[in-house]
Amino acid sequence: MNRNLWTGKFILSLSILFGISLVSNMVLSTLTVFAKNLTQVDTYAGLMTTIFTIAALSVRLFAGMLLDRFNCKKVVVTGLFLMLCSTILFLSCQDIYAALFFRGIQGVGFGISSTGASTYIVKNLDPKYILEGVGYSSIANGITAVIGPSLGYYLIGVRYDNFTNLFVAVSIMTSVLIGLMIVGKEPVTQINYKSHKIATVPIDMRCLAIPLVLLFLNALTQSGVVSFISLYAISLGFGSIGMFFSVNAVGIITSRFFMNRLVRKYGKFTMIALNSLVFSISIFFISRVQTNIQLIVLAFPAGFAMGSIAPIINTYIVESLPLEKMGLGNAMYYSGLDLGYGLGSFVLGIIALNYSYSHVFLTGAIIQLICCALALAYHYNAKKNYLTENISQ
Repeated sequence: MNRNLWTGKFILSLSILFGISLVSNMVLSTLTVFAKNLTQVDTYAGLMTTIFTIAALSVRLFAGMLLDRFNCKKVVVTGLFLMLCSTILFLSCQDIYAALFFRGIQGVGFGISSTGASTYIVKNLDPKYILEGVGYSSIANGITAVIGPSLGYYLIGVRYDNFTNLFVAVSIMTSVLIGLMIVGKEPVTQINYKSHKIATVPIDMRCLAIPLVLLFLNALTQSGVVSFISLYAISLGFGSIGMFFSVNAVGIITSRFFMNRLVRKYGKFTMIALNSLVFSISIFFISRVQTNIQLIVLAFPAGFAMGSIAPIINTYIVESLPLEKMGLGNAMYYSGLDLGYGLGSFVLGIIALNYSYSHVFLTGAIIQLICCALALAYHYNAKKNYLTENISQ
């Protein structure tokens, strides 16, 4: 653990991102139950998640532009305030259409605050530690995805009807996050946003197109693994799948202790290619497992690869853009993730419906092989262009 990374500013900004993700995951699955209780119809339960995802995705690029125009604190506090207001409104909500509207406001607030908090973290980092910092941010998000739903269901009780406890707890936690954000200092690298030149800094999307495609495909594959591994294990008669997720999480966390040094030695896209290959091999063998032990063993390399690829791409995007476009860079990163996760369960679900769960993982393995090839091609093309430019000079 690097002491130069774990400064007070980084710890505070990481805590804020952790809190935003935690309150979001606390209501993510529980609000589907809330909708079902209101209507007794499964369709509305699914809409609670769909509307939230669409709202968060639709506002991310706008949030990125706000972050590049105003300071991080104002943007994050605005998003948190929207989340707080919508949560308070749920306390007296008795109508499904009002609930869907409030859920949309939550999604907008989450899209703004999470994009802003991620940008706040990066701006508080020494450039040498961006990859490590981004990696720990991913781990924080991953941890909340595990404990958030459990905490949410604990608060609503065994009968799944005590939502007042949930909404009050989330409101208090969101208020604390607003207070922490107000107390926190704006990064010292802050740009003078009143400059007219800043708004016109061009972005070469050609250098970001392949990384964003890689990010999307990686998120799509991960979504398939997370969505269908439990059903796949049950279909094979393995019973509980909890150990798979535990070992998978260990793999994700372990990657943080090695990946920064490996990237510095071998390069970003070489490591993206290698991890895509490891991910591909892991989920290929998952599609062929015959025992629960085999599945648990494969969870570690799959988790190691899953924990490596997205932070490397996020770091590349941030480093490829001027500081005054960092907010937009984070917005593009999270948009790519949202699209991949959102479409992954749908697209791979069609494969599961028409073929089998093993075909879902086989498809994921093929997708990751494509990612490996794209990353290598991008690496060698960039290397070729670098040599050509040096020779011409």
